[in-house]
Amino acid sequence: MQQTAPEGCQAVAYQTGVTGSLSPAANFRRIDADSISGVEPSRIQVAEDPNNPFKAGQFIASNCNDGLVRQVTGVQAATASDKVSPQGIRTVWLNTQDAALEDAIDSGDASINFGQLELQSLEQALPGVELQQVTGKITIKNVTLTPVAGVTVVLNGSVEQTLNPRFRLAFNNGSVDVFEAGLDGQFKSEIKAKITVTKAIPSWGKEQPIAQAAPIRRAFLVGAVPVVVVVTPKLVVGASGGAENNVTVEAGIAPTLDFDAGIKYDRDAAQKWIPIWKAPTFALNPTFSYTVPAKATGKVYAKMVMDVKFYGLAGPTLEAGPQMNLTLNPTGSSPLAKLAAGAGASASVSAGFSVLGKGLSVGTAPITREATTELSCSDSGCS
Repeated sequence: MQQTAPEGCQAVAYQTGVTGSLSPAANFRRIDADSISGVEPSRIQVAEDPNNPFKAGQFIASNCNDGLVRQVTGVQAATASDKVSPQGIRTVWLNTQDAALEDAIDSGDASINFGQLELQSLEQALPGVELQQVTGKITIKNVTLTPVAGVTVVLNGSVEQTLNPRFRLAFNNGSVDVFEAGLDGQFKSEIKAKITVTKAIPSWGKEQPIAQAAPIRRAFLVGAVPVVVVVTPKLVVGASGGAENNVTVEAGIAPTLDFDAGIKYDRDAAQKWIPIWKAPTFALNPTFSYTVPAKATGKVYAKMVMDVKFYGLAGPTLEAGPQMNLTLNPTGSSPLAKLAAGAGASASVSAGFSVLGKGLSVGTAPITREATTELSCSDSGCS
């Protein structure tokens, strides 16, 4: 039976953006990606160093591929059929097992600014969704959602963002003390929705990803410790509501939102997970029109969703974006409608996320915050 060749190693370039430092444990060893010849789930092939041989029990980390953090369980000499290292040096195989970064850290407190999310391409997109590569603007043209029979939502507009993911890691006493994941920056969009309901429907709703950008990989050398972060941005839209009769309504907002939101874990706090939330500033620029008004409600939103991985393992999910909630009153009412519009943010952490520290493995369900302004609407607009 022919064995599968080990995966190669692609180095992730180190970036600036680190403040603070992490002090590695005595049995930690950094391995540069250019000394790795092969990667397998339970072993890696590395250049031999006779003056500083690898030993069982060491914790290792590297900027190879999506990042590696493991513990060495044994060392084996490479055979004649194994590849030499990229530098032509003899190699050894390190048998390894999964490890948490906290096992390799003595202490420290460091913050990582991932840097602005520059979208280069869309790996997936619905028809009508396009990326302008020069500006990074995502345009939305006649994207249609059909949550249930009798309801149609047509979305048009655009999204621009200068969002910066950021993270903080603090270790002491052999474990993660504090972990933070957040987003700050600006979100500029124009969202217009036409909602058509052809019959009484008490409740409906749908959320759908409409575009996904290529993953963005960045490595950071925090003291002597490589930390590799992969962020995959997605654009997600959603709509929900209910109506007592048939109704057609068009509403829109063109906000510029300044965000600072995220999530924080504190090992020693009574409440382990809490939100990071600074009330956003925004200008809404609303639009509104209707035909056949009936008593109804509707919510429409567009949000950037950032799926974050550390060392290739799923962890935080960060979301931010504009939203509008519309309440229509029956004909003759004053105001005819109310539009509560503004910004929302959410953060969660996947259960089993233990690559940074075992205390994080329980994760947390989404913690959500929002800030809105309520406007009264008539047939001439909203104010």
